[in-house]
Amino acid sequence: MKHGIIGLILLTTLTVGAQPLELDMSVFATRRAGFMQEMAPDAIALFPCKPVYQRNLDIEYVYRQESNFYYLSGFEEPESVLLFDPAAERNKFVMFVRKRDRRRETYDGLRAGLEGAIDTFKADTAYYVNDLEKVLRKLLARNRTVYYSFGINPLYDELVTNMLVQKRSRGNWAITDPAPLLNDMRLIKNEGDWRMGFRRSIEISSDAFVAAIQAIAPGKYEYEIQAVFEFVYRKNGSPRNGYPCIVGSGPNSTILHYNTNNRKMQDGDMVLMDCGAEYGYYSSDITRSVPVNGKFNREQKDIYRVVLQAQEAAIAMIKPGLAKEELNFKINDILGRGLLELGFIRDAADFRIFSLHGYAHWLGLETHDVGGYTRNGKSIILEPGMVFTVEPGIYVREDAFDKMREIGYSEEEVRKIRQKVEPYLNIGVRLEDDILVTATGYKNLTEAVPKTIDDVEKLMAGERTATPAATN
Repeated sequence: MKHGIIGLILLTTLTVGAQPLELDMSVFATRRAGFMQEMAPDAIALFPCKPVYQRNLDIEYVYRQESNFYYLSGFEEPESVLLFDPAAERNKFVMFVRKRDRRRETYDGLRAGLEGAIDTFKADTAYYVNDLEKVLRKLLARNRTVYYSFGINPLYDELVTNMLVQKRSRGNWAITDPAPLLNDMRLIKNEGDWRMGFRRSIEISSDAFVAAIQAIAPGKYEYEIQAVFEFVYRKNGSPRNGYPCIVGSGPNSTILHYNTNNRKMQDGDMVLMDCGAEYGYYSSDITRSVPVNGKFNREQKDIYRVVLQAQEAAIAMIKPGLAKEELNFKINDILGRGLLELGFIRDAADFRIFSLHGYAHWLGLETHDVGGYTRNGKSIILEPGMVFTVEPGIYVREDAFDKMREIGYSEEEVRKIRQKVEPYLNIGVRLEDDILVTATGYKNLTEAVPKTIDDVEKLMAGERTATPAATN
C-alpha cells in the first residue's frame, strides 16, 4: 500500500496517541488473540466506540475511548467499531473507521483512515464505518453467536438490535455480553499493562501527592491543592485525571466523594486528598489525610492511628491464596476495637457509624476496575497480577449521633458519647494505597507517598513550593 507524506505523518502521530506513550501494538495483538480463544465456536464479536457527547453548541466533552475497545486495539478515534471473527480464514480482526476528511482534520487532527487501521493498528482488513451494516449482513447469513455489549453506544445498539430481530425470524440467534470474558482478562495484570502506562500512572500520581502535601498551608483554598495535583499530572504527560480530584478540608474531609474543592483551609483542619492521574488509559488511586498546619493534634492522631493500623494490618496479610474478604474482616476488627477504645461506640460491631464504605476495589483501565469480587457465591481468592486498593477510613460527622439513635442507643448513651466525640468532629481520615499481588506476597505500588505521622510531618516541615518541579 502506498503512503504519501500525509500518510507517513499520520502513522508517526498515531503511534504516540493522546498521551506521550509509544504504543506497543504486540500487546494489543496478544490481548485480541487471548479474547478470541475464549469466544464460543463460530461466534463473532462487535465492540462499539464511545459516542461523542455534545457539551454546548459546537463544543464537545473531552473524548475518552471505551475501555474494552481501547484494551483490544489501542485505537482512540470515535465513530469506529471493532469486529472479531476467529473462524474467518484471513480477516479475523476487522476495523470500521471514519473516512479521511481534509476539512475535519484541519479542525480536529489527523484520522487513521483505512491505511492507518491496517498499517498502524494491525487490522487484518478495514472498512469505513458506514459499511458496517453491509458487512454484518454477510457475516450473519447463518446462525452465529454474537458478542455485543449494549448500553455503550445507542447508535450501534439500534443497528445490532434491528439486524438481529430481522434475522431471528429465520433462525435461532444467541446474543451474549463479552464483558465477562474481558473482565477476567483485565483482572490479572501482566507486563503489557505495566508497559502500556499503568506503572507510569502510579509514578506520576505519587509525585503529585508529595508536591501537593508540601504545598498545603492554612489560608490556602482546596482548589489550589487540586491545581498542584493537576499541574504535576499534565507536566508529566497525563492527559486527564482518573477521576475528579477530591480535596476536602475540615467538614469536607468527612464527605466521601466531595470534589467542589472551594473551601479555604483553616489552621487545625485535616485535609483529605483522594486523587489519581490517568496515563495510557490506566488510573491510579491514592488517598492521604494530613493536618493543614503540618502538625497532628491529639484528636487527629487518635483517629489517624486507628486507620493506619487497620490499613497496615490488612496490607501485611496480602498474598496469593487469601480470600479477599479476609482483608475486610481484619479492617472491621481493628476499626471496631479502635473506636470502642476511644469511647465512640458502645459495641465494636457498631463501627459502621463512623466507617462508611468498603475498603478495596480493583484498579486498572478504570479507577474502579472490572472483575467480580465473588466466585460461586464465595469471596474471590487473590492471585498474582491482581491490583487493588486498600482504603479504610473514619469520618467523624455530626449525623453520627442520629445513626446511634436509629440503631437503639438511648438519649443518655448518646449524650455521654457526644461529650467524648465533640472534640473530634469534622475529622475525616482515609488512607489508600495501590497494591499488587505478587507470587510470594504483595508490593505496595504507592509506598513512595509518606504515610506515617512522623513522615508526613517531616514532609510538611520542608520547603513549600507553590509550583512544584515536575518529575521527568
